Amino acid sequence: MNGHPAFDLDWNLVRTFVAVGQGGSLAAGARALGITHPTAARHIQQLEENLGMSLFNRTAQGLLLNEAGVRLDAAARIMHDSALAFKSASDGLREQPLQRVTISVSDVLAELLPEVLLEEMHDSAEQPVSVDMVVTNDLVNLLQRDADLALRNVRPSQQELLCKKLGSLRMGVYAHEDYVATKGLLDLQKLSQHRFIDGLTRDYLRRGAAERGLTIADRQIVMRSDSVPCKRAAVRAGWGIAAFPCWMAEQEPQWVSVLATDELITMDVWLVARPEVRQNEQMFGLFKRLSDRLGARLG
Repeated sequence: MNGHPAFDLDWNLVRTFVAVGQGGSLAAGARALGITHPTAARHIQQLEENLGMSLFNRTAQGLLLNEAGVRLDAAARIMHDSALAFKSASDGLREQPLQRVTISVSDVLAELLPEVLLEEMHDSAEQPVSVDMVVTNDLVNLLQRDADLALRNVRPSQQELLCKKLGSLRMGVYAHEDYVATKGLLDLQKLSQHRFIDGLTRDYLRRGAAERGLTIADRQIVMRSDSVPCKRAAVRAGWGIAAFPCWMAEQEPQWVSVLATDELITMDVWLVARPEVRQNEQMFGLFKRLSDRLGARLG
């Protein structure tokens, strides 16, 4: 079996093929891999010569995969992902001191995480780790090592990932006391008289209302933003009503809860990790401690 021609295939050539195909040019592929433009060109030429076929159409806009390239790209990407998995597994087996961890977190949880991590730092008997916190509402690819851990509001679909549901994020509906003095509390019978602040691509408030049979008209959404600090500033300025985590609203002494009933919105919170975290004692310990601390913090 070891004499099969496939074992003579140079992985570096395939790796460059994937990067150039993704980037659409030799320059983009070279930048992604940290190699020179001539090296990328030589890799593509050598791969095409070894396979006996052209893989790209050379155009004024760059390199575009031809029909053969598209078909081989699918297999090459599987090799690429397998190589990353192999690298991740080998990293997990090496018990090097954990010095830095990358955590992806949505902006609605971004202000909570530093508080919990500081508790971890103070209580840790070992040298505390440094943290690179990536604040994004996009689902980063942990299998491609975009982060070590992630806090998400949806359960991951990739079965390989290590994940634990921490609970639900309690969210209420708030406005500044000056707004309430003018407009009053949120009377569901007079919903049309109020102004609202919601997300641009994640309209939690409007969807939460709709799930309870309440309709918020377009004209009532006076500001939309996916930025939590921006929406927070808008409520402080008196623009209208917005949904926020209850713990965050407690930090705003001039905010008023405008809805007397239960929370309009609840969001599940999941802690997710790369699969090889199980094989690294320090990283797995951090995962378990964070899940305990965050679970307790979320109530």
